Amino acid sequence: MSIREWDERWLPRAAGVAQRWAGGLRGRLFAWTGPGSLIGDGMRAEPALAGSTVAVLIAALVLAIAGGPGGPPDEQVTQTPVVTPVPAVGTTLGPPPGASVASYLVKAAADLRHFDDVAHGRDGYAVVDLSRYVTPAAVEATFGHESVVRAYVRVPAGSLPTQVHAIPLQDNFGMLGDGMLASGRLASATAKTFHVLVTQLSDSTPNAKKLRARYALQERASAYEGTRLARPAACACVFAVVVHGGAAQLAELARAPGVRVVDPAPPTTSLDALTVFPLEPEVTTVVPKSGLFGA
Repeated sequence: MSIREWDERWLPRAAGVAQRWAGGLRGRLFAWTGPGSLIGDGMRAEPALAGSTVAVLIAALVLAIAGGPGGPPDEQVTQTPVVTPVPAVGTTLGPPPGASVASYLVKAAADLRHFDDVAHGRDGYAVVDLSRYVTPAAVEATFGHESVVRAYVRVPAGSLPTQVHAIPLQDNFGMLGDGMLASGRLASATAKTFHVLVTQLSDSTPNAKKLRARYALQERASAYEGTRLARPAACACVFAVVVHGGAAQLAELARAPGVRVVDPAPPTTSLDALTVFPLEPEVTTVVPKSGLFGA
């Protein structure tokens, strides 16, 4: 293959990967440092930390993505799937923070009953929430014959605010374990970030003392999350999936043991246009803010 042929074949792919990473990085930095975020509040309370905070965040992302302490060895970099953020536009599935769980379950069940009327034989996407956290093997046993395009993972840890991770599957359950490992590396790198911030933030004011306590809590949560996700086969952490199927398939899934609810999107909705709020098993009244940067 000539250099020109190589360029024509591989440069467009490389550009696409770079664009996706740039978009994901912008989203992560805004979530981590924007108004109301945990680190953003700390930077505004202690302006002297701003430079260190940004440097540590970038270092953490590099560690998780490119290797180094807590990251993958060089030979695994191209083999590990990237955990991508869900686009925040288009059709919304699942209950957003502040929503009533009871009302959501009634609406989702009604949407599923009427899905056949609007689908006219077409397949569509749906989020399937589980009644408990399960292992990757249990997910494959339940959904092995379905078209599963995404899984949602969180390490249940009591009061520790662990993060929800969206892992693309592309109908390949083998990607689930690899995606959990990648999420675990990101969690371990995040724990290192918070450890540095805890050591640099003083207790000079009540607000700074409060932020230091929150950073310490996030450090413990991320460290625990990283440890659990490092052994994906033993981690009962999967609590929802996104499937693609017809009305009969989705109705059958709703009756399957361990399934809490099936919430379908209109059949004309593409996967890229979905914003999904998966419902965690322990949430039964009102959906709270949760995860790494929830209040």
